Amino acid sequence: MRSLPVACLACSLWCSACSVVGATAELGWTQMSVAGDIALASARGGVPASASQDIGSAFGLGEDQGSPYVRGQLDLGTFVLTASAFGFEERGQGVLNATFGGLSATTPVATELEFANGKISGTFDIDLGPLKLSPGLALDLFDFRFKATETTFGNSEQIDEFTPVPMLFLRGEAGVSLVAAVVEIGWLKTPELDNAELLLLDLEAMVELRLAPGFQLFAGYRSIDIDAKGETDTDSFEVDLNVSGWLIGGGLRF
Repeated sequence: MRSLPVACLACSLWCSACSVVGATAELGWTQMSVAGDIALASARGGVPASASQDIGSAFGLGEDQGSPYVRGQLDLGTFVLTASAFGFEERGQGVLNATFGGLSATTPVATELEFANGKISGTFDIDLGPLKLSPGLALDLFDFRFKATETTFGNSEQIDEFTPVPMLFLRGEAGVSLVAAVVEIGWLKTPELDNAELLLLDLEAMVELRLAPGFQLFAGYRSIDIDAKGETDTDSFEVDLNVSGWLIGGGLRF
């Protein structure tokens, strides 16, 4: 799997010469699962609606998968740079409900899914008493690879995409004593162009417990909704997926 945390680290190094007011480094664990539909056609020009099939019933995927979760933040005064990353792999077996590329319906298949995400955001803080709103921009980096292989003859079809997605972004934070609640929302909708289109909604919510100066625990939930279609040199694909689950961990504030 291609390494997305490298991009997050690069942004942190870019800001190393800036005047840092504060910083946070966090490490945790996620339990993520994928649900939704996926389709592949061995031709350009789009995928027929009948080709979409459930990733659980047709491909045998969708169980919770554990993954390390890393997150870092640099507070540069009114400007805040945040980066996070996670990734997981899953394998399953199923029977196709419809044609998947060159594989016919009712074909038994072994499947492989690799998914990684890195999120980088830059926001400007607006203090409103106990509430802090931070609008800005973010970049979601997606590394997505899905492969289905016939269990009898070994023929296979796959979707392999690495996609950076810029998006509008808003963080909200409210704190009382040692407890703080943080919500992050990223969104993008592109118009259809050359049979490619994308709708993305990225939601993350966390509760932070600041037990002592410089140390905190967190627990939260992440949900990424991806509705996309596109083309390669010879194929057309569509995905309508939700990747979601909980996350937990701790970190240091400097």
